[in-house]
Amino acid sequence: MQREKTKEFSHGDVIASLFALLPTPFPNDPEKIHTTIRSLQKEEKYKDLLGDFEFIDYYPYPYSPLLGRILNMLQESRLMACLNPDYNMYVMEPASKKAIKRDILGKKLKEQRSKLEEIASELKQAVNANR
Repeated sequence: MQREKTKEFSHGDVIASLFALLPTPFPNDPEKIHTTIRSLQKEEKYKDLLGDFEFIDYYPYPYSPLLGRILNMLQESRLMACLNPDYNMYVMEPASKKAIKRDILGKKLKEQRSKLEEIASELKQAVNANR
C-alpha cells in the first residue's frame, strides 16, 4: 500500500507566514480576512496553500473554524497580538517576524514564498479597502 505524501508545512505555518509578510499593525477584520482567504483558495495556484481550509456559510460571512483557531493560537503563543482597548489591530513584534521568516518561510515554505507574498498583498488590499 502506497502512503500518501503529506505536506512539509502546516496550516499554521501558512497563516503565520502571511502575517509575517503583512505590515504591522494590521487591521483585525475577521470578515475581510476570512472572505479573502476563501476567495483566494478557489484560485488553482493557491490550492496547495489554502485549499484545506473549510468554510461555513451560515455566518454573516464565510467563516473558517480552522483559520479562527490558528489566529487565536498565534496570539496565545505570543507570536502576534491584538492591540487594546478595541482589539482592532494585529501586531507582530520584529523578533517574531524575523523568526517566522527564517524558520518557516526560509525553510518549510521557501518554494511557496512568492505565492505567499501575492496572497499577503491581496489580503492587505482587501482589508484596507474602504478604510
